[in-house]
Amino acid sequence: MPRLLHVLLAVTFLCASAQAQTPKKRRLVKAAAKPAQRLVRRTEPETKEDILKTVGRQAPKDGLLARVLNAITIDTANGPIIPFPVVDSSKDLGPSFGVMPVIAIREKGTGNIKSVLVPSLNYNQNLRTTATYRHYIFPDEKRFFILRASHSERVERELMAYYYTPQLLGTGLRFSLEGKHWITGKPSFYGFGINSQRGDKANYSLEMTGGEVILDVPLKKELFVNVTSAYFEKRIGAGPVSSGQLRDLFPAIYSEAAERRAFLTNRFALVYDNTDHPSLPKIGTYASASVLYSNRRLGSDYEYRTYSLQAKHYFNYKQEGRYVTAAHYLLQFQRGQVPPFYALPQLGESTGLRMAGDGRFTGRGKFVFTIEERITLSRTPFYKFVSETEIAPFLDVGTVFDRVSDFRARDLKYGPGISARLVIRPQLVATVDFAYGSEGTNAIIKIGYPF
Repeated sequence: MPRLLHVLLAVTFLCASAQAQTPKKRRLVKAAAKPAQRLVRRTEPETKEDILKTVGRQAPKDGLLARVLNAITIDTANGPIIPFPVVDSSKDLGPSFGVMPVIAIREKGTGNIKSVLVPSLNYNQNLRTTATYRHYIFPDEKRFFILRASHSERVERELMAYYYTPQLLGTGLRFSLEGKHWITGKPSFYGFGINSQRGDKANYSLEMTGGEVILDVPLKKELFVNVTSAYFEKRIGAGPVSSGQLRDLFPAIYSEAAERRAFLTNRFALVYDNTDHPSLPKIGTYASASVLYSNRRLGSDYEYRTYSLQAKHYFNYKQEGRYVTAAHYLLQFQRGQVPPFYALPQLGESTGLRMAGDGRFTGRGKFVFTIEERITLSRTPFYKFVSETEIAPFLDVGTVFDRVSDFRARDLKYGPGISARLVIRPQLVATVDFAYGSEGTNAIIKIGYPF
């Protein structure tokens, strides 16, 4: 998981108690906003375009965030360089620290930021020293490229390239392409089912090599058919944590999963999407019903199907853009041959339950519900970016099961918490999550919204 802009997120907490203007200026802004508020409350129905204009209102020209960023920024002819220390904590691997400069590159002529380089060097007691290169390229407000390479002294490796466009070759086709070679030592295995025990935690490494292509074909406005084809070769190995290795605690499971296996899958989905942005949504609904096939006759080593029903909704309170209620629902289950445990539905830190470690619960199916209240504290223009500080109390709810008929409300796990975020448009979100529950507490630093 990439670790970007970590210390910027500390500013989010400061902004909770300090606004972008002095008290006198705030009163003036509040008074000036009254006519606009009356317009928002007009009786005729508001259009999505009206709401977007309100959300995209002019950002303040000064504030605490802008002063902090300007104070630590090194300005060069090609763009600003922002040096940050890296401070991270993982429930699976423990604390990490290091250094990470954020280098923004201006476009000649316009002065706009066209890309961001984020190299880093950090140390973790299990991974030892890790060097990472990240490059984010923004041709326009919607399209983007991500290039990433990483190498740790112990276990972890990554080479990744990703591209997304909502208008392939000027058409209405939405297209993404990703290729990667990835070895991660972060996840653990605890056994199967919702009653697996924390004391059975077993560390391992997961290797994946391959890629996927995703195409959304419009049927009519806001309704798409989604086709995803992916090929990955996967296997597990020894993890970076010296104690509690999977090969020692679950030898039979390790022996099967350590063999390199081919996964050629095709996923077909019916998608409804009227959200306003592919990665930073504030308005709209995304819903999908899908089936994924893994077929031996097509080259996969396993024969199974994965069914998914998913919905995401973003509600703007009073259409002002400051308070966004975000909700996510997911029901997923498999049928057919049982693949290795790492290819089964999982519930954990990056898969719907932030209080737990990655891979905490494993089954043939899972249910997830998450609700967040995303509150924008301030908006500040910074080198042609618009930076928003955001705080979001949340509640994660989820469980795993063998069959849908086995679902029981008493098996649900609850994980309340709070997030602090820095949103840098057009594409980036840096997040710190604090969650707690029956699995204890967890602190997560990552890039991107959870949904």
